[in-house]
Amino acid sequence: LFPLLHSGYSASDDLIQKTVAFIVSMQNGNGAWDGSVDMTAAAVQALALTSSLPNVPSAMAQAKEYLHSEQQANGGFTNGFSTSWALQAIAALNEPASNWAPHAYTPQDYLASLQQSDGGVESASSSMQTRVWATAYAIPASLNRTWDSLLQSFAKPSLGGGGNVTTPTASSN
Repeated sequence: LFPLLHSGYSASDDLIQKTVAFIVSMQNGNGAWDGSVDMTAAAVQALALTSSLPNVPSAMAQAKEYLHSEQQANGGFTNGFSTSWALQAIAALNEPASNWAPHAYTPQDYLASLQQSDGGVESASSSMQTRVWATAYAIPASLNRTWDSLLQSFAKPSLGGGGNVTTPTASSN
């Protein structure tokens, strides 16, 4: 949904409505998607952009309840990756951090506890790849930025002759 909504599609487009309906239909009874904080947080970020569509508000409310049920006493959600995704969902829900501090610790507190002296997130004994990805996820999450907020908009592709998709080209000035 993120790229589609940045390329000129809107909630009134059939493609968006069908995609949203599919996402909503995949939600589990407990409010999760795929039984996962990460997938639930991703769905929340996507659905927040289309909150006017049918069944989205109730799906978002169930997802919020699920995320609350998965939050640990230390403020985190299983690990740094899940906590980063959850923070982005919290940003998409426009929730204050105080709503996510069940035992005085917020998800930001948990992420801060994972940061090492070199600035990276996750233990120095973790692989470099794990640390790079964990840190890359933690940065926008710590800034209360969703994945959608990091994208730029671009022109909607149009169908050219013969049904081929054409994209706008940059003019050389």
